[in-house]
Amino acid sequence: MNKDVLISGLDEIITKETNLGVQIFVKLLKQVWQIDYTVAAYDVVGHYLAFDIPYFYRFMSMDVGDEAEEQQILIDWVSSRHALKGEDKPALIGMIEQVNQLRSNARKA
Repeated sequence: MNKDVLISGLDEIITKETNLGVQIFVKLLKQVWQIDYTVAAYDVVGHYLAFDIPYFYRFMSMDVGDEAEEQQILIDWVSSRHALKGEDKPALIGMIEQVNQLRSNARKA
């Protein structure tokens, strides 16, 4: 697994994504995959939709150096929680496919 390819690919998706809910999901996924890239993206979506902050906090507490970014992700997530609409969920499903493909490509790199 080339984690640099994986993380830079996630960063690229984050900068291009216009849907705030999907963007926050990818940011949270990045936090998880920096620690354990074997965690399934659909599992991360489940924790995201369930508003499972402790789940993500456990991953965030394991790495050092991006605490300000992590804090901002949590603030953005909390403030946008009620903005997540039903039409965002198909976009999340599409993003799962996209990040799974990215992870597969990073394995081959």
